Amino acid sequence: MKKILVLCFLLLTPLALAENLTGIIVGRYANLRSAPNVINSTILTKAFRGTTLKILDKQTEKVTIGEIEGYWYQVELIESAEKGWLLDKYIALEGDPQIQDYIKSITASFYYYRSNLDDQLKEIKKNLTRKNALEQLKNYSPRFLNYMGYHLLAEKNVLSIPVLITFMNPEFSKENSQDANYNFTWELLERLTPNTLITSNYQSFLYWWQKYHESIEISLPWYDLATIFKKIQDNENRVYRKNF
Repeated sequence: MKKILVLCFLLLTPLALAENLTGIIVGRYANLRSAPNVINSTILTKAFRGTTLKILDKQTEKVTIGEIEGYWYQVELIESAEKGWLLDKYIALEGDPQIQDYIKSITASFYYYRSNLDDQLKEIKKNLTRKNALEQLKNYSPRFLNYMGYHLLAEKNVLSIPVLITFMNPEFSKENSQDANYNFTWELLERLTPNTLITSNYQSFLYWWQKYHESIEISLPWYDLATIFKKIQDNENRVYRKNF
């Protein structure tokens, strides 16, 4: 029995470690360096808050730089594939509540979000059901349904999916296509369904939700959701805050 337990531990440990080897940049930004020191290294790039990364290596010796204490990590930025070194002070690994805090900071700063949408969001959270979501959403103004979807997604609430599908209804495209993240919405929905082959159009996602709504879940890790929300924020900054 003891041998079986040891074997199970050895098999499961790599899986547990792998899940903890991904994360995001926290703080406003961090300088990705060519070597694990600040004197004999060059800055390869400036990685901003929310940038996703995976850990490649870790220095065993704790260092002190000014008022900062910590360990150097060799990382790879997931989006750009750039590799370099960062202090752990600037890294939040999967499972760290700082990742969810980052996502919440984005939902609190949507460009067109107004307090009058709070009541609409509360109603959607309270009344929407998986089975009748698509029909119930006809009672809401479609223009800012994507904002409702983002707030639900920040809680891994699966009802974010029918809300975002409804936002992409072609009947509302004239107005909704003005949104900074309109075109990104299809990519967003694809990222939420990585193991499902769906054509990126309204009818395909509509049919898929109607048929499988009871079994659909959002299983993405938090760092993947952080990537989505960073893209949402970047698009809003590019379109609405051009001097940002």
